[in-house]
Amino acid sequence: MAILRAGPWGNLVSPHEDVPNDTTVDSSYYPVNCALDDWPNQTWACFTITDSGFQSFNDEIYATAGLGESVSKTGDGMPIVQFFFCYQATNEFSINFNWEFTGDIDNNYPNLSWSYSTIDGQSDSYFDTPGNSGTETIVLPATTLGIVHTYVQGYLLNFSQEMTTTASLSAP
Repeated sequence: MAILRAGPWGNLVSPHEDVPNDTTVDSSYYPVNCALDDWPNQTWACFTITDSGFQSFNDEIYATAGLGESVSKTGDGMPIVQFFFCYQATNEFSINFNWEFTGDIDNNYPNLSWSYSTIDGQSDSYFDTPGNSGTETIVLPATTLGIVHTYVQGYLLNFSQEMTTTASLSAP
């Protein structure tokens, strides 16, 4: 299947957007990757959002991260790490969603989810209450354009405690 290059950033509605001037602000456009590979003029990337949780409103941090790069957020009760990216692939491929909670995790009730949608109508999603560390392998279908969202959040019953949520996307 031949694919016309989308991106370098985009989404399912607008697949041909330039890289934003500032990738540290909220965006509805995300890096468009070639499965797990770099494009000749663009390294693999995802858009990240972190938030320290329930007690600390309005402290979202926006950034980008590379494949295999860990992103962490420390918070008082519900630290969150999210990844967003678009992709193009001529064949199905897998990506690992890795996470770990550290700190005061005795009463941690975390949640984890991922979802994808493609321009040709394929979609899937998953939700779990995972352990304090692990890896979830996501199988993504071949498509001319797909979008992926992953989310992991710690949840402490005692909001006066602090924990760190660390996550990454990596090749299997």
